[in-house]
Amino acid sequence: MIELSGDPFRVAIVGCGLIGRKRAEALGRDVLVGSYDIVPEALSALAKEYGGIACSSLDDLLDLRADIVVVATLHSELAGIACRALESGAHVLVEKPAGIGVADVDRIARAAEAARRRVKVGFNHRFHPGIARAVTEAASGAHGEVLYLRGRYGHGGRLGYDREWRADPALSGGGEIVDQGMHLLDLSYWLLGEMPLHSSLVRTQFWDAPVDDNAVLVLGEAGGVGSSDPFALLHVSWTEWKNTFSLEIACHDAKFAVDGLVRSYGPQVLRVYKMRPELGPPDVEEVQYPDRDASWEGEWAHFAAAIAAGDGRPLLGDLASARFAWSVVEAALRP
Repeated sequence: MIELSGDPFRVAIVGCGLIGRKRAEALGRDVLVGSYDIVPEALSALAKEYGGIACSSLDDLLDLRADIVVVATLHSELAGIACRALESGAHVLVEKPAGIGVADVDRIARAAEAARRRVKVGFNHRFHPGIARAVTEAASGAHGEVLYLRGRYGHGGRLGYDREWRADPALSGGGEIVDQGMHLLDLSYWLLGEMPLHSSLVRTQFWDAPVDDNAVLVLGEAGGVGSSDPFALLHVSWTEWKNTFSLEIACHDAKFAVDGLVRSYGPQVLRVYKMRPELGPPDVEEVQYPDRDASWEGEWAHFAAAIAAGDGRPLLGDLASARFAWSVVEAALRP
């Protein structure tokens, strides 16, 4: 945990569902001064457990003049509320995907620049320990250049999943390509930067919904035999049935494989395969992390430290990454 000096931040949360509650739980020393949700039961439950004022409107919440506002609503509401919070003078943590489309991300960026406030996008996967180590080591160059990144992420939904808000494009912006695809696109951006979309397959194979339930994305410069540019191969699925997370990064001299995200995805395990000069079977290091999701706490501590420092330090998961991810999604969904 990052240690901070000075007074705790005053925090407000808009959206008191599952993610809003995770954010409230992760605040550490910072103080929840208020919350708001259009669902009264969710609002009262969060306020009862984590404190602060249960506000009757967004205006009432913004009148609290919190230092940081967390926006954890439906995708269609993220950008508008984030901009309102910035205009009120708060820094903002807006959950991924930061709106619906590149235009929404740009809208938040303009509001942040005008308000001279910072925006963090909720890409908590960067703060899982196995993922963080794999990406950091691969990016260091200590294992040679990166050859490719391969990611799989999926689950099986539940009865009625195709009638929930994620299956309504007006509310979500897309199906699984947005739901879990955004996380894999963010991890790809973290390691390899803005790679172009080479090709994609977007399918609706099982769920009766106007959005995708499977998407395959290939990122990288076009090239054939003789090309050595890195690429990323990503597959996200609502028909995985058993919750699955897998990230592999191949470098010239090693491969990093991360499996699991704790809880229903299984404990997170990192395997590092280091090639020998004579090749053959590699040396293997295996690390199994505690079956506890500390990514929310880590992400919050990172953002709070950046705000406290006031030096404009880079954020792990920002609007640039969200914009890149949306540009890929829009290209893949384009008729």
